[in-house]
Amino acid sequence: MITKFSWRRAVAVPAVLTLALGGALLSTTAAQAAVGNLVVSNPAAASTEADRSVTVDGTAVAGANIRVFADSTTTTLLASTTTDRTTGAFSATIEYADDAPVNQSIYVTGDVGTSGFSDPVTRAFNLPAAVTPVENFSVTSPELDEQLASRTVTFSGTGNSGSSIVLEDTNGNPLPDSNSVAVVDGQWSIQYTYPETADRNQIVHVTQITGGVDTGNITSAFVLPQGQTLVIETPAEGTTTATRTVTFSGTGNSGSTVNVLGADGNRLPGTGAITVVDGQWSLDYTYGDDAAVAQTVRVTQVTGGAGSGDVTRAFNLPAVVVPPTTPDATLDAPVITSPTEGQVVVGDQVTFTGTGTPGSNILLAVIPTDQLDELQAAEGDMSSAAAEPADPSDPIVVDADGNWTVTLALTPDDYTAAAVAFLLDENGAPVLDAAGQPVVSDPSADVAFSVIAAVVPAAAPATPIVTGTTGLAYTGSEGTEAAIGIGAAVLLLGSTLMVLARRRAKLSTTDVAGE
Repeated sequence: MITKFSWRRAVAVPAVLTLALGGALLSTTAAQAAVGNLVVSNPAAASTEADRSVTVDGTAVAGANIRVFADSTTTTLLASTTTDRTTGAFSATIEYADDAPVNQSIYVTGDVGTSGFSDPVTRAFNLPAAVTPVENFSVTSPELDEQLASRTVTFSGTGNSGSSIVLEDTNGNPLPDSNSVAVVDGQWSIQYTYPETADRNQIVHVTQITGGVDTGNITSAFVLPQGQTLVIETPAEGTTTATRTVTFSGTGNSGSTVNVLGADGNRLPGTGAITVVDGQWSLDYTYGDDAAVAQTVRVTQVTGGAGSGDVTRAFNLPAVVVPPTTPDATLDAPVITSPTEGQVVVGDQVTFTGTGTPGSNILLAVIPTDQLDELQAAEGDMSSAAAEPADPSDPIVVDADGNWTVTLALTPDDYTAAAVAFLLDENGAPVLDAAGQPVVSDPSADVAFSVIAAVVPAAAPATPIVTGTTGLAYTGSEGTEAAIGIGAAVLLLGSTLMVLARRRAKLSTTDVAGE
């Protein structure tokens, strides 16, 4: 067969390939790229995503097909979607595995009809750090809604070794003064003490952190016991009260009730429940003379039907002193133990201490030494020397151990002091002897001492306690003047001072004879 070729002038025609197949003609035109107006809004370039579920969104021509590949080779399709036919908006989500690398890149392209986009977008971004599996993270204590017996709560459970556990409140803040704890050998435990004023119903978020990332969060709800807010302020533990009328007082929850219980577990006789008002409560109770010196009470508080305080307090009552009251009673002369003979006291407050017959009263006379000679000269009229004895701020009663004390305010000078003891009955009247005279002891040995001034800041002057009005100082049991009369008190004081004057004169005579 002879084949002939004929050549004609070339004419520009569209590149169309026509094939004859089984009598049908198939034609195709070479693909053309189209402008997609592609804009990728998220993820932003070089951003770090909040989690490993990444949303890819943006806009392109309406009705286009959008495809998201791992890279420009378009071999790994990650997600696909279509744009809105009106707005051109699109959105697709990629779920990255926990072991996927942090550094990621996507290749976003699309097509309209048979034309691919001419403006694909490559976008690099970062995933959050890889998350360690948390299958073994748990909270085993406290149990959900558990009623706890203590406000010191032990949180414990399991976790990933090397991770740390943090306790957080409902706002996501760490509990005050709490510390994180490491998970060791898959176990963790934290103790936390709630204040007594904290609400009973508590919710805590227990968070596990691994490599700086939260790897678990469990909510723990439980109920604390009622807060113990009861405080006893008086009497203080181990103290001795001034009298047998004791003031029990303290603080608590307003609206609660407080009970003061005796050794038998019942309220003190004659008392009832005390209501706490403005956070304060108080009860006065008088113990009988036959009550023991050592006392213990149990004070409880009830709030909303639940115990909110239980405090035991031990204290001492003053001993009951029964002075001698028989007509033939005799009293030993008291002894002044302080100040001592020749002592120099600095300041304007002098504390006198001494001993005597338990239950007796003490009258103390203090006079400037240079006035003793004047007193002897005035022996016939002692009322002029001590016409107005000063009232005492407190009675001087010899206690059960035979001790007494009083503090006087004195100006700088040389002084001589002496004391006598006397008796009062239960009605405050003097105890008389067979001759109808008050039972009075001999005066104590006199004590000479000096008082010198101390440097006292002008802003803090010393406060006088007892002072005489005529240069003489006097004190006795409270109500002495009322019991035996001002005149008798003055005579008693006067006789004491005369003893001092006579002793002074005798000493002076002895000194002259010795010379």
